[in-house]
Amino acid sequence: MKFHHMALMVSNLEEAIRLWRDVMGFELAVDTVIPDGPEPGPDTFMYPALLDDIFKVKGARSRMALLSSADGAFIELQECQNPAIEKTPQENLRYGHTGIHELGLLVADIDGWFEKVRAAGYRTQTDYVWQCASMGRSFLFYDQDGNMIQMWENLGQPEWG
Repeated sequence: MKFHHMALMVSNLEEAIRLWRDVMGFELAVDTVIPDGPEPGPDTFMYPALLDDIFKVKGARSRMALLSSADGAFIELQECQNPAIEKTPQENLRYGHTGIHELGLLVADIDGWFEKVRAAGYRTQTDYVWQCASMGRSFLFYDQDGNMIQMWENLGQPEWG
């Protein structure tokens, strides 16, 4: 099995696109409102009955952006309109609560990424890049909705056990 993508629900799609395109270097491939077609078809991402089923509301609607990195990482961003998006309380976006709370990305030049993220105004968990045993170096930062994103640079092949 291979990882395909991560979907992030965001409160402001323009701000989220700015992070992923302008700071992280992803390419914006799709920016649309779903449902985007009346029924299934080769050019339809989501049709009304399907989106209503997935979102569990009648008249579901969302603005969606799809972005990819040069190395093939794929991010889906959605700003739900129906049901209306609700920001998750900050304290529930941390460790100690169930759910996916961290998106990890493998990068080269971790120090350069640290400076770029901080220069763009995003808050980091620490004021430094930290090392994890002999496996890698890393830092965590938060997007505009408080989601944790971990940047990781390998120092060599990980040794498990």
